[in-house]
Amino acid sequence: MPRIFWFFLVTMITAWLYMNLWTVPRIEQLTGGLRIFDMRFTGYSYADAQIFITALGERGVALYLGTQFWLDMIFPPLLGAVLFLMYRWLFPGWAGLTIATISLSSVIVDYLENFAVAAMLRAGADNITPEMVVAANQWTTLKWSLALVGITALGFGMLLRLRRR
Repeated sequence: MPRIFWFFLVTMITAWLYMNLWTVPRIEQLTGGLRIFDMRFTGYSYADAQIFITALGERGVALYLGTQFWLDMIFPPLLGAVLFLMYRWLFPGWAGLTIATISLSSVIVDYLENFAVAAMLRAGADNITPEMVVAANQWTTLKWSLALVGITALGFGMLLRLRRR
């Protein structure tokens, strides 16, 4: 692996740890234990969004739109870079380049999710529309679907790599 891979990996893990050990638990504590939008693998409804945003309150919205938002803007391209380099290593030639390039679509989807969630948070529980929730939910569930495909490809590639040895 090239040295840049290790830089991306360490930076990605640092951002992930910061989110998952600090900002996400604090946001979820402010809501009485409700999962943040980004971590709802199976999505959420209009009613779920209203309940979450109401429970979040001003402090929670500020944290979600502040530190959490910026960490979640840094994390996707770092993850994308790590996956890109991993796929290129695991799948030589055109196959690796194709899989790696497709994996970068998850970065775009994650950004679209971040912007849609931010729009809902800025609107507030009383002003969000069902269309806003449908859009945000669509990006959240697509992000997790792509993640499942990516993890499956990564696992498959690792098995092939071990088999070649």
